[in-house]
Amino acid sequence: MTTFPNNFLDNFATSLLGGKPAYENPRHRHILNVFVGVQDLEQRLVSALTAPPQPDMGGAEEWELCTDLLIARLAAGRELSLLLSAPCLSEADFAAAEAAAEAVRATFRIDTDEQCCKEPDEPATCLLDACSNVFAELGHPHAVASADLVVALRHLPGTAGNHWRYSDLTQARLAQLLAPYGMQTRDITLPDGRRRKSYSREALLIAMGVCTSC
Repeated sequence: MTTFPNNFLDNFATSLLGGKPAYENPRHRHILNVFVGVQDLEQRLVSALTAPPQPDMGGAEEWELCTDLLIARLAAGRELSLLLSAPCLSEADFAAAEAAAEAVRATFRIDTDEQCCKEPDEPATCLLDACSNVFAELGHPHAVASADLVVALRHLPGTAGNHWRYSDLTQARLAQLLAPYGMQTRDITLPDGRRRKSYSREALLIAMGVCTSC
């Protein structure tokens, strides 16, 4: 169990005042994390709604990204509301909140493949590892176009994240999944001379915790 607050200034204040370290309640931490998640989703939704059109992303994909963010925000908000309204935090409260969030996602989820419910479950592959494998198969280029990366990932079995299968990935969904890792597309000139919205190999390595300065 970790102490809270746990940064230098707060620990210094605790020592200066002669108090004892306060140990955080994991359930309270969960509420805080959900709240931060709500704020992050709202900021990303506003950014997506106000961002200029992307050359490599059609109107349908931009609308899909905004819709996905809105659904995630609704689910997170519902979960936070239930957690805050619970008079006494218990395991049942957390289970109810998570079930409610999943119900919101399921209500708005649209299956584009009529056979999706008949597909066998496959073990999920780490998305970053999957992206790294694509870079390796292409000869470790300094960047890969978002469109090319999506095409390569769609052939994989299993779930990429946010309940999306690899086969259902789009550029908008991939951007949403990689954003928490600090990965964003940039206009990059590729080895074949094309200039496209692309993910750099350096950004991928940093996201995977690999030192790029050695």
